[in-house]
Amino acid sequence: MFGLARRYVKTALVYFALGLVLGAWMLVQQALGSGAHPSLVSAHTHLTLIGFMVTLIMGIAYWMFPRPAKEDMRYSPSMAEVNYWLITVGTGVRFAGETAQAIHQHPAEWALVMAGAALQLIAGFIFVWNIWTRIRSVGSQIRETRGEKF
Repeated sequence: MFGLARRYVKTALVYFALGLVLGAWMLVQQALGSGAHPSLVSAHTHLTLIGFMVTLIMGIAYWMFPRPAKEDMRYSPSMAEVNYWLITVGTGVRFAGETAQAIHQHPAEWALVMAGAALQLIAGFIFVWNIWTRIRSVGSQIRETRGEKF
């Protein structure tokens, strides 16, 4: 596993751990009768789904999908790096904004939430654009032509 893919996976694990801690805290709040603030529920969801699952999937896809074809001018390793920073920072900023919103309930904190969401959205589209040409048959096309079923 190359360095950038490891960074994706390790970052995903950090977000997973943060999601576990936040989920436990929300459970304690619920047990004490105060309930979890809706912004904390959203923060938890984004930590576990985007921060953990999506980041993990991106890292594994960059690592395991077939290498770009020699003539592939679309795939860019530098865009994979940009993608990493956008998804990582976007998720962190969104988590900070939604957590702050739950504590302070100040309208200005929505700017952080929206900025984080925008970075996550851009990262998602960059990932799709960058990985698209790497989704291709390598060797299995010959077996499929012979009628082999998978």
